[in-house]
Parts: sequence; C-alpha cells; structure tokens
Amino acid sequence: MSNANRFNSIKYIGRLSEFLVDVVETELTKSGFESLSATHFEILTYLIRKKIPVNMTRIAEAIHRKKPTVTILVNKLENLNLVQKEISSEDKREFMISLTKKGKSFRKVALKISSKVFSLKLWGVEPDESEKLFQLLEKVYHHTRIKI
Repeated sequence: MSNANRFNSIKYIGRLSEFLVDVVETELTKSGFESLSATHFEILTYLIRKKIPVNMTRIAEAIHRKKPTVTILVNKLENLNLVQKEISSEDKREFMISLTKKGKSFRKVALKISSKVFSLKLWGVEPDESEKLFQLLEKVYHHTRIKI
C-alpha cells in the first residue's frame, strides 16, 4: 500500500466517524432527544443491553471514554431523568447507574436508530465484508491503543 493510500485510509476513518455521529444525532433530534449526543446514545444503549445497574468504570470501558467524561455524560442523562445513580452496596465510593422508566422507554428509539446506523445498506457492504471490516478495525484499534 502506498503512503497516499494509507493517508486516505486514515482520512476515511475520521470522515466515517463524523458521518455516523451525524446520523445518530440527526435521528436523536427527529425522535425528540435533540439535547443528547452520540456518546449519550452509546451509554443508553449499553445500559439497555446490560439490563442491570453498572458502575461508571464499566461504562467508561465499554464506550472507550475516560471516567470523568462518563461522569459528565451520566449527570446529564440523570438530569433528563433517563438514568438514576445509586451508591453501590459493594463499594460505597462507586455509583451504580441504571435506566429509569423513561430511560427504559428509550429502547424503541434506540432500536430505530441502531437499525438505521447498522444497516449494511447504509454502509454499502455485503455481510461477509462487514465481518472483515470489523476484524480489521478492531485489530487496528487495539494495536494503536497499545502503542500510544
């Protein structure tokens, strides 16, 4: 691969990321959640999938963000009554985050947005290409995380 192609690959990764964030945030706005970001969406969908209270550290690890960033994001979700914080019974220094009733109702919105974002039609790839793409991106992501 030439240097120009490597540069273009990196350029495309950034642009693809921007595009997907735009899609998620546009769909959030259409669904009446204009004050939420794509990262809020990640937290909510993570909690929907987990179905049990989760501490901030696990959320941060799952969405690949620093814990102070997750704290700010969760505080906003709490102010919007989408999540609630409870002190952990195992570690009084930790908060356990769970969905409120309103947060659980977000599942319908999340499914609608996820089906659009994860549509192979949107991505323009075949199912076997999708698997290869995931494997390559995961490999690059983990390799670069080790090097930094």
